[in-house]
Amino acid sequence: MGQRQSPVGAMSGRPHESVLIHGRQACHYQLANPWNQPLGRISEFLGPILLDPQSYAVELGVRLLSSNLVGMDRRRRIVEETLHLKELDRRLRRKLLLRSLLPPQEWIPGAVCSLVDSRQWCGSYFHWFLDCLPRLIAAHHHSLRRGEAPRVIVPASLNPWQGESLHLIGLPAEQRIAHHPIGGGGIAVERLIGYVAHRWQRLGDAPFDAASPWAIRWLADHLSAAVPRDSGLLPRRLYLSRGGAPTRRVANEDEVLALLEPHGFVAVRCEQLSLSEQIALFRDATHIVAPHGAGLTNLLHARGGCVLELFPEGHGVRPDFFQLAMINHLSYQHAVCPSSGPAINFKVPARVIENFLDRML
Repeated sequence: MGQRQSPVGAMSGRPHESVLIHGRQACHYQLANPWNQPLGRISEFLGPILLDPQSYAVELGVRLLSSNLVGMDRRRRIVEETLHLKELDRRLRRKLLLRSLLPPQEWIPGAVCSLVDSRQWCGSYFHWFLDCLPRLIAAHHHSLRRGEAPRVIVPASLNPWQGESLHLIGLPAEQRIAHHPIGGGGIAVERLIGYVAHRWQRLGDAPFDAASPWAIRWLADHLSAAVPRDSGLLPRRLYLSRGGAPTRRVANEDEVLALLEPHGFVAVRCEQLSLSEQIALFRDATHIVAPHGAGLTNLLHARGGCVLELFPEGHGVRPDFFQLAMINHLSYQHAVCPSSGPAINFKVPARVIENFLDRML
């Protein structure tokens, strides 16, 4: 993956530099909830919240350990900027400490940013866009500030949408380092550019997983800039089908579509579209109806309009896509529907769709 050579001379300069890139953000989200639906964790996001400032660290002489590339600095402390949403437990920290005593398997000179995450979320569509790709904000800022473009560690096997996202965001292939997991003492890097996860709030003034509107807009703008505007032929009213998913399928999808299609809704399966096609589709969508699932990650690119998110009661009401809707000024509604079985498939009552159409058309 990297060059196999001695890291002699890599430790010169300050061992740690913290760089502020955006101050604290105040958010105030509201929800009408006309059908008096259970709020679940959405309730934690209603009212004013204050988000942590956005910053990144430049660490000298870091060791990236385990297949998840958790950073450990020269004083053998975990580099928290390599974690996602959760501190490591004591047992795992001790295991990594012992690994750090072994000689590194590889050495990478220069500045490095890693998109390989400590919680093995790289392969998830939602987590790739919300947790992994935002690390490029730090790489981009460092490049502008220091005139040095960091090389970026990425999974060796990329899904097509991952590769396309890196292309759209402007990360050339020659700047990437394919990560093949190795054991032993891990990888020694000269300079690590580590971004504090933008939706890991640590100061206690917001829910722990509140997303930064500034980071969300940065990511969406950089992804969509290279996608041409459509010619007006794309549907504006979307129903996102989970027909190909193993869980959380709408059991009465034909009945739901029979209610939606007369009003111009078109069923789409996001996994059958390229990333550019998904961006173009969502960018100008005016109405979106969807079961809770990865396809709603594309709300990153929606502007205005309205969305109805359908939750199976066995899965709980989660705030991820509510946040994206609020950040991008969508009118948001949700409904909790009866579900059954280990797959948590569910039926959508006709009145849910009818009430949505009455309010939003």
